[in-house]
Amino acid sequence: MLKCPMCSATNEDEERKCRRCQADLALLADYVSHLVGGLNQAESLTRSGELGEAVWAYLAVLEVDPDNAAARRQVGKVVTAVRQFDETAPGRRWLSSIRKQSGWRRWLAGAHQDGVGLLTPLIVGIILIVAFYLVYSWGYQAGRQEAPRMLTIEGEEAEIKRKKAEQDKKKKAEEDRDIKPEHPLGRP
Repeated sequence: MLKCPMCSATNEDEERKCRRCQADLALLADYVSHLVGGLNQAESLTRSGELGEAVWAYLAVLEVDPDNAAARRQVGKVVTAVRQFDETAPGRRWLSSIRKQSGWRRWLAGAHQDGVGLLTPLIVGIILIVAFYLVYSWGYQAGRQEAPRMLTIEGEEAEIKRKKAEQDKKKKAEEDRDIKPEHPLGRP
């Protein structure tokens, strides 16, 4: 049943004009007929066993009418099947991650089997040790260059404090000299 968008009257699916207001319902009728045709095509594809094409046909119906119950039900079944498949797939993902984790062991074993022996891991080890030494020495040198600057800043602060203390002592000594106690006999 078609519902007229102008007067909300219900009409038969095949009618091209509204019974009450005579509005043109051709576009709406074509829409419904294509929707029914898409559902029929999807059902026939499902019955013939072409499930992939049937899912795409149901999805096309859902694009046009997202509330279509039949298409939602059929796509829901497919989604449920895919979810069940994904729940069993973690075993495969786990196996793949185990294979990735054992890559170093396989690499070492492969190097030994290729006739190279331990030469390749030895070279890699030496390169790593040299790289570690270089990074450590660069850091050490950078730290030594930073340390004197830090010491000079701290030393400057200490020097300023020491000079201030000396100045305070001198001022106090001068004040003490200026205020001389009177000699009891009046002598200077």
